[in-house]
Amino acid sequence: MFKIGVDSAALEKEYTSQASFNQQTGELTPPTKIVTKALFGASVTTQDIDFNKKYQEVLHDSLQKHGIRQDKLIYKASHLIKQIKGKYDEVFTDVLNAMESSIEHIDLYHATYLHEDPSNNYISVFGKAQGQRLTPLEYIEKNKNGFEQACTWWNWRIYSKQESDYCFCLDHFESKLTPAWKELESNKVNIKVFYSGCECNSLISFADLILKEIETFHFGAIDYVSIAQPIRNKAKTYALGQKIKSYNLSKTDWVIRQTVPEIPLDIDLIPYVKHPVYFIAWTPALDLSRKIVKPSFELSKFYNSVMRKAIETDGCVKFLDFSGDMNFWEDADFIIPWENPDLEHVRQLQTMGFPQMPKILNATDLTT
Repeated sequence: MFKIGVDSAALEKEYTSQASFNQQTGELTPPTKIVTKALFGASVTTQDIDFNKKYQEVLHDSLQKHGIRQDKLIYKASHLIKQIKGKYDEVFTDVLNAMESSIEHIDLYHATYLHEDPSNNYISVFGKAQGQRLTPLEYIEKNKNGFEQACTWWNWRIYSKQESDYCFCLDHFESKLTPAWKELESNKVNIKVFYSGCECNSLISFADLILKEIETFHFGAIDYVSIAQPIRNKAKTYALGQKIKSYNLSKTDWVIRQTVPEIPLDIDLIPYVKHPVYFIAWTPALDLSRKIVKPSFELSKFYNSVMRKAIETDGCVKFLDFSGDMNFWEDADFIIPWENPDLEHVRQLQTMGFPQMPKILNATDLTT
């Protein structure tokens, strides 16, 4: 089976133009700040049934080589950079090249939505509803958390005929409904969505590391060549470099129409969520003191232990949302309260008569 891990982000570049002199008017045009943005994504495809084990071993070996303590089994890029800082590029290069034999191909996607004619620089959305026109920058800002659906659709269209037995592993995303997603659903494409996918799924983690490498070392105009260059530059063999492909998903009007929302209703991801889900009963959004320490909490022994459990059982992790998680949780899922007030909240849930209720795990059982 081919497994494909998909992640996406927004790429923003800011630079200052040079001052220019208008010979006709004799006026000097001062430098101006220019901001360019793009949606960009990465997917990693493998057939190696031992990909997860190898990825974990390679990451461990690289961190050990550089004298870095390993606190997590796998990392999302932002956590890894917090821990290793300037050594990120060296570790990424180690991982990329050591994983070569397990990689079928790495696919990169981007979309700036800029038109050759500046007067046509707008995106039409919600065409089957009230309709809206947005500038490329407005559209990218509103949809920076939902490009996974476009990347997955394009990958499926390219490879599904020769890679007929496949499973897409997507980091959880948010997007309004698009024709692309409807096509994926109508063809019953095998999709699994992972909450905190960058931290509990090796393929998604690898895709996230790739995105960070591109964000860090991208140079020049945003196009399909420059997007791939930071990764190709780190490939130590010609064969690995040839496995890196790149696509512009805003090159044609047809692709744009397929991948932008047609109605202002959310994509329903509930049927695709990967179980078991490990719900952490700890609500930083509702408590200012918890909100302050949330970044530290995500580096804690408890949090890392929950992630390790999810990795071992091919599940995912989510902070418990009391307003909606009962709509999709299953008996096979778990709730892990952190403190006594959290445990009391969970006990109240148990008395409400939900037809399915996750099992309760003790936090100390995970950390001892």
